[in-house]
Amino acid sequence: MMLLLFYFAILLGGGQASLTCVPSNTGTTIPIGVFHARGGHDSIFTPEVEPAVNVALDHIHNQSCILDGYKLQLTYKDTQCKTSTGMKALFDVVASMPRPVAIFGGVCTEVNEPIAAALKYWQIAQLSYAETHPKFGTADSSELYPTFFRIVPGRTNLNLAKTRLVSHFKWKRIGTVKQADEPRYALPHETLTTRFEEAEVKVVYTAGVTWQEQENIGNELSLLKARDVRIILADVAEELLPRVMCGAESLGMTGKDFVWILPGYHSTSWISKPINGCTEEQLLSAIDGHFAVQFATQRSDLNSYVVGGKKAGDIIRELTESCGRDQCSKKNIFQGYVYDGLWALAIALKEALGNDAFSHTRLIDAIANSKFEGVTGQVRFEKNERLGIAEVLWFQNGSYHHAAHYDGARDEFRVADILNGWQRPEDAPERRVVLQHVSSWLFGAVTFFASLGCLLALLFLALNIKYRNHRFIKMSSPNMNNLIILGSMCTFISVVLVGVDTRLLSEGMFVKMCYAKTWTLCLGFTLAFGAMFAKTWRVHSIFTNIRMDKKAIKDSRLLLMQQNNVEIEPKLEYCDSRNSLVFQAILFAVKGVLMMLGCFLAWETRHVNVPALNDSKYIGMSVYIVVVMSTLGVSIAFILQERVNESFAMTSLFVVVSTALTLCLVFVPKMVELVRNPAGIEQKGYRRGLMKSVVSKAPVNAHNPSPSYTGKETEKDLLARAEAENQLKQRYLHQKTCQLWELLERLRELGDTQFLQQGGPKGRYMYLIYSQKHMPKIDTILIQYEHPFVVGE
Repeated sequence: MMLLLFYFAILLGGGQASLTCVPSNTGTTIPIGVFHARGGHDSIFTPEVEPAVNVALDHIHNQSCILDGYKLQLTYKDTQCKTSTGMKALFDVVASMPRPVAIFGGVCTEVNEPIAAALKYWQIAQLSYAETHPKFGTADSSELYPTFFRIVPGRTNLNLAKTRLVSHFKWKRIGTVKQADEPRYALPHETLTTRFEEAEVKVVYTAGVTWQEQENIGNELSLLKARDVRIILADVAEELLPRVMCGAESLGMTGKDFVWILPGYHSTSWISKPINGCTEEQLLSAIDGHFAVQFATQRSDLNSYVVGGKKAGDIIRELTESCGRDQCSKKNIFQGYVYDGLWALAIALKEALGNDAFSHTRLIDAIANSKFEGVTGQVRFEKNERLGIAEVLWFQNGSYHHAAHYDGARDEFRVADILNGWQRPEDAPERRVVLQHVSSWLFGAVTFFASLGCLLALLFLALNIKYRNHRFIKMSSPNMNNLIILGSMCTFISVVLVGVDTRLLSEGMFVKMCYAKTWTLCLGFTLAFGAMFAKTWRVHSIFTNIRMDKKAIKDSRLLLMQQNNVEIEPKLEYCDSRNSLVFQAILFAVKGVLMMLGCFLAWETRHVNVPALNDSKYIGMSVYIVVVMSTLGVSIAFILQERVNESFAMTSLFVVVSTALTLCLVFVPKMVELVRNPAGIEQKGYRRGLMKSVVSKAPVNAHNPSPSYTGKETEKDLLARAEAENQLKQRYLHQKTCQLWELLERLRELGDTQFLQQGGPKGRYMYLIYSQKHMPKIDTILIQYEHPFVVGE
């Protein structure tokens, strides 16, 4: 009730407290133990803390009635930041009479942890003004340290500020760096990533660095760079941070496109610490533009009235002046929390004393439920953690500027005007989905050359049809030639269809175009290559005495492109189906086998030297070209499938060039022959070449083919040997027939045929009859009685 009257008096007095009691510096003493550290590494805080304690006690005792009739009596103990010394100090104050009702202070974690764990057995509250270690804010801290409180905001409050900072700028993709060997930074980092997940912010990768393995810092940062992380949050110690930032500078991970969110150390001394391989200028360049998050040393609205009926600015000024009178070595960042901490104890003691006897339980509950305005902001606890103010600083041009602050007690995040004109970087490269098409000039060029190929094919088709009865054309299978031409035209057309996209067609028609261009190319390869394969098979069958149905089908598939994530994300149009991989595998397997067979037949017929018969050499060359071009085309298309223009250009090049070369190899020799021999008169060298091709594989000892008989062969062996001898004798007969024909040709050129008469009144002449059906194989030699000497085809 007294506290309510006190606040009510503040409101009525327009900010001036009207005391309802007479302050007295005398009364019942309330013992409180104060743990500080004069000889430890944190001893620099002690000289600056004591003036703040004196100011707070003066305001509590002499300028308020919060403890009317009571007086706080402080007992100082120096822990020296040593666990043993700290425990001795604890036992001393516990054993003293009267026993302290609370412990105020505790600077070093190695001292606070065992003391806080032990105080729960005496139910003595401890309120620290400087402990920020995250172990006192973990999930099990309320069980391990139930009587421990801290007036200074811990890492939990700072994590909330970092989360709100990232959410304010609408960053949804970040990376983090944590010092894995330091629990002070590793523990809160784990909870921080959880909070980011709750805020729907994706943590792409967490790089772990340690003091012992500083040489691996660059490797860890390179993993962040490989993932294209632009917003990076680091939790590392002050001594290790320069190495991290210099490593980021060397990897190009700093500048206007990157944002680093670093811990605030309430100091800039780490910037000037030299390290190997990185100058101070390089470090300043690396950290320029970063944000630092740290707990605020005072509230931002200094004109507000706070506990004790004074303005926050007046109290801060008085604290600074008192420190100056005591010749403080430096401004202490905890003096405001010392002031608010003693007020929190005084208010809680007022509640715990009440009208009844003092109760430690009521004191602990009163501290946990405290809520008042202090010089460091609104004082409120949640799970023994202070919900205070975290400030965000922005480093620009070598100095820090206030950029934002987060009030954990009110859950408010406010941004300063200094950031209004700031162009925030994106959390990732801007990814604009752009539909990728084949460039117009490339499509036009391919269409032009494909059209030339079609015109060339039409020219060959017209000549092939017009002169189909010409001896040279007729003997080269004109129907097969027509199929080659039609297949080539389909292949040329398919190249043009590949470049057609939704710029020219609707999406519905584009789906139909997928079928058209795929089957057009397959049909073209089937007709063109299949016809060449059949002609090669025919030549092979004739000259190896094999009879078999000739049938070869060869097609290919259309290679399309996929997407590639870059600064501008391309959206690619390509044809696909549910079982496309299976279909492609079957095509590659079947057509690959057929293509290998085509190569084999071309190799087997390489010795055939009958240009007018079946273009054997040119067909073989065409087969080789198709095999090489197809293999290269498929391989390169798969490699370049993510690049639209390059893939289209290379596939079109291989298809057009291989098709044009095939047409030229098959039909240019025929056109040359038409020019040389328009009448189609049989050339005298034709049959000579024919016979040489027939006997090209005959063995040297064909005139004596009979092997020795060992007397041990079975009937099956004898039959096989007889068949082999029969084939050799047939080839021997062909050889002799060829020689006979050459002699007859020479005699006929000389005009002497009288020696051919065998007697009789009508004369007998020898005729060599060749079968047109199975040319150039010589089926038989007949002796007939005819007057004219005519050589049949």
